[in-house]
Amino acid sequence: MRGVLRRRGPILAVLVFVVSTGLAFGPGGAEGASARVRREPDVQLQSHEDGSIEVIGGVYRAVVGSDGNLHSLRVGDVEMLDDETAISLGGFFYAGGPRTLGEKTHRSALSLEVTDGMYGARYRFAPGEVRVLLTNDATKPVPYFVVLSPEVRIVSKTDGGEAAAVPANERWGAVRFSTEGGAYLELTGGTRVWGPWLGRQVWEVSQVPPGGRREISFRAGQGEPPKPTLEQLVGVRAELSPGGGIYESGKPIELVVSLDNRSDRDVEAALSVELSATRQDAVIYNTSPVEVPAKQVTEKSFLWRMSAPDFYAINVTATAGEREVGVARAAAGYRPGDIMPTVQRPPNFDRFWERVVADVGSESPEFRMRRDNAHSRRGIEVWVVQYRSVAGRTIHGWYAIPERARGRPGILYLSGYGARPIDPPVGLAHQGWVVLAIDVRGNQVDRVRPRPFEDYCTEGIESPEDYVYREIVGHALSALNFLGSRPEADPGRVAVLGVSEGGGLGLLLGALSPRVRAVAADAPMLVDFPVSLRAAGWPYTQIARYLQERPDATARVEDTLAHFDAVNFAPEVHCPVLLSVGFLDTVSLPAAVFGLYNVLPGPKEIRAFPDAGHEGGGERSWSYKLRWLRDQLERSE
Repeated sequence: MRGVLRRRGPILAVLVFVVSTGLAFGPGGAEGASARVRREPDVQLQSHEDGSIEVIGGVYRAVVGSDGNLHSLRVGDVEMLDDETAISLGGFFYAGGPRTLGEKTHRSALSLEVTDGMYGARYRFAPGEVRVLLTNDATKPVPYFVVLSPEVRIVSKTDGGEAAAVPANERWGAVRFSTEGGAYLELTGGTRVWGPWLGRQVWEVSQVPPGGRREISFRAGQGEPPKPTLEQLVGVRAELSPGGGIYESGKPIELVVSLDNRSDRDVEAALSVELSATRQDAVIYNTSPVEVPAKQVTEKSFLWRMSAPDFYAINVTATAGEREVGVARAAAGYRPGDIMPTVQRPPNFDRFWERVVADVGSESPEFRMRRDNAHSRRGIEVWVVQYRSVAGRTIHGWYAIPERARGRPGILYLSGYGARPIDPPVGLAHQGWVVLAIDVRGNQVDRVRPRPFEDYCTEGIESPEDYVYREIVGHALSALNFLGSRPEADPGRVAVLGVSEGGGLGLLLGALSPRVRAVAADAPMLVDFPVSLRAAGWPYTQIARYLQERPDATARVEDTLAHFDAVNFAPEVHCPVLLSVGFLDTVSLPAAVFGLYNVLPGPKEIRAFPDAGHEGGGERSWSYKLRWLRDQLERSE
């Protein structure tokens, strides 16, 4: 199973409760007055070692995690929720970030109450249905989100028969989400559905009022697969031609939009195209009618001549009647080799970082290691490491080494923003390398997390000395010291790897530490803050919101961010650097990443993926990255 179930430990207790045989369900799905009463399957609750509760309710299996959130709800073998994308916890309150409702109380045999002292949920489990009473004891309204899995393909309005392919944006609060196989989940008591959010459909309770309550329900079932809707039968694709999304001087950006009508009737559509620049305020709109004959593909071309080096986001929307029937996205880079960063280096930049490096020192930190037998296997030993870092913080990580390794190349892997759990780096150790993977926020890597997700980019942001990243960089420098002290590793052959925030931190280390032989960064964050705050999505939006609420702090915040901007470290990064970037990335903007790349003075390579998002190269570039690392780390042997 997904989510919490995948990580559960041995079952400590199994609590089995029988639901009354007099419970009846009418055809409408709620408790009803059906003339025919039948016995529903028993509801079982199973408590697991990791603090999660698994509920088996006839057609569904649900998991309430140790954090009190509804992480999983499976109908048969199909997972209907998604707790693995960015900040998603499946079903959760959002107030400055996902809320952890860690205090649990069993009010009755089939009732579980969870709270963090401010926000709460009371789950009531019945055959085929989970009811949740949401409570808010705070002074402001709070939203509740449910993130649906990619298995969900269609959403329909329960009381009106309207349907749409997901992701849809509608003011529907009572809906049925269906999969191609017929599994469905009916949600009631909400406000709207919207998306895409990182490619996912979201169902929302927009406001649980202060001191108020909202009851919602999840009703699971299996039926006939839904009939295709017009939204599903009309496909929209946007492709840039030629050049794969990169256009040099004088070459126009050319977009071809294809509408594939697989239905048996002609469609009169309207095609809207929006092109917007990253570094400028330029936005170009185009709307035109398109006749799309049945069983045919219709193409329409668009051409733009640009002058300024930049990346341009292109959003395509097709509508028929008053309904949106398809969307597509693309992004084009015009003269990306000429993009220059906008950030300025503070006058005390060098002195500030000299003090940070001096505070960390070059000696190995105090540490403890414990062998992890569950992940160790033939040829590879895995250890759990904890060491004393700056500000007295204890940092935890995985240490994976080939058996009997001595003087082998070392890899430091840095966790990404939000510090989601990291897996033991066994695959890298199988390459013959000594690998340390740390959680830069100090979370234990082999235990259930008290905070499944963190949002910390504004902590101490009005002063470089107090900013959260000062400590984080110190933790990473201490990790290099630990790795350099180990007899298994060669201190002269160490590479730093990371994705997102971890990639940005790797670039900082490449400038700060002579131990770093190479840096491989996928979709790096902490790059060109002025551009990122202007145009990027979360978590940069957290900083933008901070500035909106405190405009008097703007100068102080800008100065702080300039001290931690990878662009300002670039002149000192002389080791080889491998970057990857996705053109559809709304976090690590390609305009920011290319600007950084253009000012790196040493050996460098950037791999561009026009159809990728925040994963950058992701799995597609993994084999290439391994070869590149081997070239950098093994050639001196």
